Amino acid sequence: MALEVLVVAFVLTQLGYAAVNCGLLALFLRRPANVVDERTLGGVLEATGGRIDRDRRQSSRVTARTDGGSPERERGSPDRERDLGPDCRLPSALRRRIHVFVPLVHGHWRGLESTLASIAAQSYPTSLISVTVVYERRETDAIELEGAIDAERPPGLEVETLALDAAARATDQSNDTGVWWATGTGTSPTAATMLTAAFESRSVAADDLVAVFEAGSWLPVDTFELAVAGLEEYDVVQTKHTVRDVDAGILPLLDSMATAAWSDLGHRSSAGPYHLLGSGYLTEGRVLAEVTAWRRRTGDDVPLGLAASHRGNRLGVVDRYVRLDCPPGLEAWLARKRAWTRDLYHRLFARGWNGVDDLRCWSGTLLLQSLALLSVIGVPAAALVTVLSASGASSVPFPPLVRLLVGFNVLVWTYYCLRAYRAAWDAVPFRSRPHKIAYSVLANPLSQALYATLWAVPICLGLVDLARGDA
Repeated sequence: MALEVLVVAFVLTQLGYAAVNCGLLALFLRRPANVVDERTLGGVLEATGGRIDRDRRQSSRVTARTDGGSPERERGSPDRERDLGPDCRLPSALRRRIHVFVPLVHGHWRGLESTLASIAAQSYPTSLISVTVVYERRETDAIELEGAIDAERPPGLEVETLALDAAARATDQSNDTGVWWATGTGTSPTAATMLTAAFESRSVAADDLVAVFEAGSWLPVDTFELAVAGLEEYDVVQTKHTVRDVDAGILPLLDSMATAAWSDLGHRSSAGPYHLLGSGYLTEGRVLAEVTAWRRRTGDDVPLGLAASHRGNRLGVVDRYVRLDCPPGLEAWLARKRAWTRDLYHRLFARGWNGVDDLRCWSGTLLLQSLALLSVIGVPAAALVTVLSASGASSVPFPPLVRLLVGFNVLVWTYYCLRAYRAAWDAVPFRSRPHKIAYSVLANPLSQALYATLWAVPICLGLVDLARGDA
């Protein structure tokens, strides 16, 4: 009887895998047309009569020091001023002021100094970048924060702090202030109020750019340069994501590959419904003003990305991976993924969006989460069937159709793993070839399958929270 139950479970999960894999193949094989990369920059330079200076591009590469300190240039004097304008490939007519907002949620500002250092090391002129660090008075010691920023402030970078009472501001949401423009997947209500306060307090012109990054984010050196070039064609640009410290534990290591692969698949179209992540997006001040005015007028409580796409704002994806922190401990990892999943499904089931829009917007995420849920039964069932068949302890006959199904699923999973490896190799800055080899051995297809199965825990917990109405 147990063998029959095992076979039924195996066949049913293989059928489920096949259905999900067909959807994933549609994403894999669909070439994204909204990538912002060197070709985008080259097109902008050709349109403005410029060209890419390859030697200067090579001299502007930045690597992270292995001791965790500030980045240094691979070539050139390390004592030079931090205003790196001469290395920027964009013509001066296209360089615009960038307001960078960094919300500190629950007083967490670990890694802020690294974020400021990576912003200051951008090839984009530092004189055109201003950073506003927003925090809650009751959760952050202002004197300690100011002291840390002053101690680590990179030369030439304008950094200001903004203190507010997020709880008090949240009570104003029912008044004419409307919905905070930053609400959305990856952005907590507290962070949304912080970002709105920062936007309202700064003198952001209509053609100024606004960027949002979490504390602890690490930006590749030409992120702003490519983003500004992309905004010549698109209204909003979003960077890709991966994990910063892959040596902190097995969870950050596996999450770095999974996040990089998901980022590589997440946005495949510039039009239609799309969602923005909580960190790493840039847009113009006019876009935020128009979206805010529309949401206040209609009262729609939808994420920023969906609101922007509803107004016809096109999305470009910057082909650079911003590196973020990942909790190395299981409990903290579960808490973060649980909150993210809860917010995702809350937005998915929100009113005002039909099934077709939801499917287009969330297809990649929903397919990957379906894999996680299927793997709770599918991985153990497949392992037991494999062991029984290999040991000869019990005969497990399957008709040719089931064998064909299994072969299809194995091929798609192999292809997914190859794509995940390629994305991770592009995203993670390896110290050496042995480091890259060790990473690739640890992030093998089996560990990726187990990590995908582990995702079922925060998914189920998030759905339970949603059903109970827990925030």
